[in-house]
Amino acid sequence: METGALPRGFEALEPFVADWVLPDVTARMAKRQSSTIEQLRRFYDSVLPLGEQALNYLRGFELGALPPEAERLLKLMLALAEIAPAVEWYNDPKVYDGFDISRTRFLRKIPDNAAQR
Repeated sequence: METGALPRGFEALEPFVADWVLPDVTARMAKRQSSTIEQLRRFYDSVLPLGEQALNYLRGFELGALPPEAERLLKLMLALAEIAPAVEWYNDPKVYDGFDISRTRFLRKIPDNAAQR
């Protein structure tokens, strides 16, 4: 576990940094689909209670100007958004009747932390 990887107040989420702070949406989808529902639920149950606090913290920054610890927190929130339907609706890492991840091709990838102008 990387100590101090997240802003103060989010230390409880640090055990998830190594596995869930991922570079982009493709990596998050792949991680969700390669995880067990138990792993997803453990992440979900730990992160969701701090979600509102995390979003309030992140509102204090502009995308494109996040300090590293805030960027890691943002990526945990994006991972939460990725896995929430699997936990809340499907109880399965795979989202049935959805689009097969292997067929997803992005014409242009915008970094998660890119400035929105």
